[in-house]
Amino acid sequence: MTNCLPVSNQAIQFACTNRVGCFIRFISWLLITLAGCVIQAATPGDYFAIRVVDADTGRGIPLVELRTTDHNRYFSDSNGYVAFFEPGLMDQQVWFDVGSWGYESPAGPYGTKGVAWKTTPGTEAVLKLERQNLAERLYRQTGVGIYRDTVLLGKKPPLPVPLINAQVTGCDSVQTAIYRGRMRWFWQDTNQVEFALGSFRMTGATSPSPQNMNADNGIPLKYFVREPNGFAKELARVKQATSHPIWVDGMMVVRDEQGHERLVARYVAARKDFSVAQMGMMIYDDSEDVFIEHARLPLPTQSRLFPKDHPVRGNVNGREYFYIGTPPNVRVPADFESVLSPGSYQGLTCFDGEGGIDRDDDGRILFSWKTGKQPITTDQIEALIRENELRPEEAPWALRDIETNAPLKVGNGSVAWNPFLKQWTLLFCEQGGDSFLGEVWFAVANAPEGPWVVCQKIATHARPGQNMDFYNPMQHPELMREDGRVIYFEGTFVNTFSGTTVAVPRYNYNQLMYRLDVSDERLQLPHPPSGLSNARPSNITTPVGIH
Repeated sequence: MTNCLPVSNQAIQFACTNRVGCFIRFISWLLITLAGCVIQAATPGDYFAIRVVDADTGRGIPLVELRTTDHNRYFSDSNGYVAFFEPGLMDQQVWFDVGSWGYESPAGPYGTKGVAWKTTPGTEAVLKLERQNLAERLYRQTGVGIYRDTVLLGKKPPLPVPLINAQVTGCDSVQTAIYRGRMRWFWQDTNQVEFALGSFRMTGATSPSPQNMNADNGIPLKYFVREPNGFAKELARVKQATSHPIWVDGMMVVRDEQGHERLVARYVAARKDFSVAQMGMMIYDDSEDVFIEHARLPLPTQSRLFPKDHPVRGNVNGREYFYIGTPPNVRVPADFESVLSPGSYQGLTCFDGEGGIDRDDDGRILFSWKTGKQPITTDQIEALIRENELRPEEAPWALRDIETNAPLKVGNGSVAWNPFLKQWTLLFCEQGGDSFLGEVWFAVANAPEGPWVVCQKIATHARPGQNMDFYNPMQHPELMREDGRVIYFEGTFVNTFSGTTVAVPRYNYNQLMYRLDVSDERLQLPHPPSGLSNARPSNITTPVGIH
């Protein structure tokens, strides 16, 4: 709001004897006039507060769109609030179209989807939405204005840094590790406030250990920053690949010969077409808080035996392995020397290495782990099924929708052991679903490598004309509550591959956190096969896989 004297025509029509004197008198008058001009920001009482909540849990819903008839768009913050202050539209009846991904819009007259409120300043309206997703959206992890509307309304946000952290406006694809007493969070390409280009060498932060925080309330992130602007610093140091973005994944925490924890990962130098120009192993340097290249690896076109995605530990006959892939088709002994040695990695395969297929006495295909052998691929599994050599339920993975029996193409995701279910869980995004990379699915198995047979959709990011991606979703087993009954996962919400040209302000290219109650009666959890033909079933305390 403003309370300023207007500049009149007479004010600029001085009777001057010369131009210099006229100019000086005009400037003097203008400064005096502006000194009396009072600029007032809107106070919390000036806003009409709208809160959108989950009808089942009563929790505020982030990312709900409200659109006026003049096409102004407002998106609820991570508390579910919209702070509405629009000169000309206050203290009167205003219609809002309402919509969000995974929630049912309220029904209005004549087939409309929305609601009308009287926008009286200082009052609050609450709208309950029915959730269609099995998973509940909790909050945005990264970016600008996570609790913007909460702050504008004068309410207390749940995080100490509610508006912008480390100058980060957007970031891609999370990786995490519990390392040296703290939870570490890492992201790939990261956008900043002050320039169109940000970081292309990974950024990161720490948070308290999981037992010292409640993921329902948000994650208090403390970024590694660089001076002088405080933007998140680059955390991946690689030789030669200076012209390519560096993406880091496959993080594994192991102990070295001295018994010290070491954090190991893989990097790729990615070309514009997403092909790999360079790849290698990295080790975290605690003195500088940065990953440093350790050794170069063969390119993926030469070998598929390397860490990637989110390796998960499993125990076989007292020996621990990292299981790698979505779903896992590579494993490696979980020790410092082995994870750094390409020759120690094992591929899951049914091929005997001489052009034949391993079979049991009854002629069924046998899958096993073989050191130094390339793992079987989705294309190879699909070919065996087409040729009637393999039934889908006998394959390590050939996932189908549990409701329609339609096959799915598995995108990136992660595997975790769930102590509540006493099973392994797979959470992944589908390639080419209702939204191209935005449909999130859940499956269970008795071994990390499967067989993964059926799955159920738990979250959608499809809306008519507004499909969005939610790619590279990651489970956070460290954060699970009630012995695994409630699990958490996050992914990158973005329009890049979706075909939707208009980005969602503040939310686009940022991380969204969800939770899933695996005891939800709507979740159809099957009793999967006990394991592949030569696998032993999982033990509750020490899950096992094929050996």
